[in-house]
Amino acid sequence: MTTDPSYFQIAFYIVSPLAAFLAVGTAYLALYRQSKPNVLVYYEPSNDVASVIDLVICNYGGGVARDIELSKPIPIGCWGIEKPEKVDKSNFLTIFIPVLAPGKSIRYQAGQYEGLYSQIGDSFPVTTTYKFETPLRLRKNGSDLSILDIRFMARMHSANSAAQDLSDAMKGRNNTVFKDINKSLVTISTTLNKINSVLGDKS
Repeated sequence: MTTDPSYFQIAFYIVSPLAAFLAVGTAYLALYRQSKPNVLVYYEPSNDVASVIDLVICNYGGGVARDIELSKPIPIGCWGIEKPEKVDKSNFLTIFIPVLAPGKSIRYQAGQYEGLYSQIGDSFPVTTTYKFETPLRLRKNGSDLSILDIRFMARMHSANSAAQDLSDAMKGRNNTVFKDINKSLVTISTTLNKINSVLGDKS
């Protein structure tokens, strides 16, 4: 084993820049991953309406995704719980999203289980393409593959949220005390109008 100081000096000149380069490269790779968007598309049960399935487009990455496009139309508006209803494929989702910030999502009412399953089957691959900026402010193209699958929702819950029930009740869509009160108020209003009309004729 050599103990010549010049040997160690030469080795230091070689190893030091290489170590610095690796450190910089590792740091840049970490920043690059943090700046890259991750745009995923998936179906999930609606939080509000029973039996309804929503389509969600979400950016789970750390960077802003711009000019987002879908590789093919995504089935929405597909209704039917026990058997699919007639589907209009011209209504399938084909959109251009200018900007989607990190952690933000867009939600669409997609339909119901049998209606959607009749269109996507066991799986439905779709790719999102977009543009993003690297830490060095370079514009790059990105893409993410999503596999749409709703088989796990075959036995999903069938109850509305409290907010949806209250909304339906206020609009008289279900049999609740609000609906009875609304009917009573209509009857009282009609009776008062009749009384007012009679009194007006007598005066």
